[in-house]
Amino acid sequence: MSIPEPRIIDPSSVPSLRWGVLAPGSIAEAWVGSVLEHTSQQVVAVASRTPGRASAFAQQFSIGTVYETYEELLSDDSIDAVYVASRAGDHFKHGMQVLYSGKHLLIEKPITYLASEAEQLLAHAREKGLLAMEAMWTRYLPQASIIDQLVPTLGLPELLVAAFATDNRSIERLWQKGGGGVVHDMGIYPIAIAQQLFGDPITIEATGQISDKLIDSEAIVRLGYSNGARATLIMSMQASLPQTVSASFEQGVVNIHAPFLAPSGVTVTDKEFYATGETWLDESVVRGHEGLSYQATAFASFIAAGMLESPVHTHAQVVANIAVAEEIVRQLGAEPF
Repeated sequence: MSIPEPRIIDPSSVPSLRWGVLAPGSIAEAWVGSVLEHTSQQVVAVASRTPGRASAFAQQFSIGTVYETYEELLSDDSIDAVYVASRAGDHFKHGMQVLYSGKHLLIEKPITYLASEAEQLLAHAREKGLLAMEAMWTRYLPQASIIDQLVPTLGLPELLVAAFATDNRSIERLWQKGGGGVVHDMGIYPIAIAQQLFGDPITIEATGQISDKLIDSEAIVRLGYSNGARATLIMSMQASLPQTVSASFEQGVVNIHAPFLAPSGVTVTDKEFYATGETWLDESVVRGHEGLSYQATAFASFIAAGMLESPVHTHAQVVANIAVAEEIVRQLGAEPF
């Protein structure tokens, strides 16, 4: 069974946008580092509400302009696009501020906690003629391109298992309202890969655990699909498991190597007990969270093409995933926001 080559956008083939960074925390540090290392994009300004943080961040990455408020950054007419890396509970407010300023928007996942807010944010971007994109970096990795090419050749989906379980009890943000919860912060990756492989579910059943502060900490989710396919998603920020994905189709099995949400590899086999097939390994210099760079290059290519949404992760798909996450949280009885 042959694996197609990934379709990778040449970073030098897209416009070099001038980016501003809003809320420079740890994920922004990873994003900026990867963008400066592996793309032609420029990061020209940063703003933080925490005194001294923007200056330290700018010094770390040789960013020329520092703003002490978000409003000052958004008033800078030389900035083309803004990367929003604030806490999830602030995404809707900050995303709308970026769009009101007339700038294109790349906003960290989850785009919002509520599907209704995601829909409103994305609709406003379209009305303003701006590109708004959730930073679901897994959809822009080379292996995602392989999966998109493979799936149509494998027939109907049958069964999928995806797990993202890592002991993150030391990360305080995840255990605070507005800052995380396992479903929206970590589980959104299994939700998104299930959508990429199988589409949107028609049934959702969830069990799990919540903290004494009503933060969702673990969930086992069963999804059902219109053709009878099933998916089981495992998400935990207490326990640790290999971060793998396996999906059975009529004509074969797709396995995404651990960690499936970063540059890794894909194996496609037949359905025999002693399966045979082919493996593709990502052997590029882009490793781990450096894979965040691919979405920045894709974003610039969409701008160049005059697109108002990502063709590989559409607005409708973004909203559908948030709706799934929202329903899982409801069934768990959690209140992460």
